[in-house]
Amino acid sequence: MVRQEQLAVADAREADHRFANHLALLSGFVRFKSADLARQRFQPTVEGVQLILESLRGQIDAMARLHRSLADGAYGAPVDLAEQLHEICEPLSLVLGGRMALTEDVRPGCWLPPDRILPLTQIVAEVITNSVKHAYRLGQVGQIRVGGRQDPDGHLVIEIADDGPGLPQGFDADKDSGLGFHLIRALAIRLEAVVEFETRSDGLCFRLTLPAEPAI
Repeated sequence: MVRQEQLAVADAREADHRFANHLALLSGFVRFKSADLARQRFQPTVEGVQLILESLRGQIDAMARLHRSLADGAYGAPVDLAEQLHEICEPLSLVLGGRMALTEDVRPGCWLPPDRILPLTQIVAEVITNSVKHAYRLGQVGQIRVGGRQDPDGHLVIEIADDGPGLPQGFDADKDSGLGFHLIRALAIRLEAVVEFETRSDGLCFRLTLPAEPAI
């Protein structure tokens, strides 16, 4: 009994530590967005502000789900990638309305550990909002596709593709000093993930590759 109580206390302390890290990460994201808005040359659009607020809501909801899993004794169990991407994509899709289609295609069997949820949702939200801001002119109709799969080597691959013009010729996403790319690179390092941007004939594809949890 004493041993079980000690393990429970240790688990609770570890969970508290991870939640503190998540709160710090979320606070940093808010500071980043504030700085990004302050440096913009033009007034942000209503749609742009709504996308930021909805992405924050999605991240807060993700933390709430983690807290509930702790209360249910399931903290640390792998989570379904499809569910997590849907939770961040659905509110963004509602903001975009009929102007832009945001589709999801995540194959079954994609799992990830809970401590990767928040940085992953931040990357996905940032890439989607960047696509809306840079790939399409105001009023232009477009499509953004969010997908997830496991490659033959067992890595988890998340792709976000739009049908815009792609990156400008000579643009190097690995060296660009813009706040958005800086945030994506920093979060990818936290996830120990590989980031790629590929300009195709039909638009731009962002690819994030990270180790996958074993299927349950």
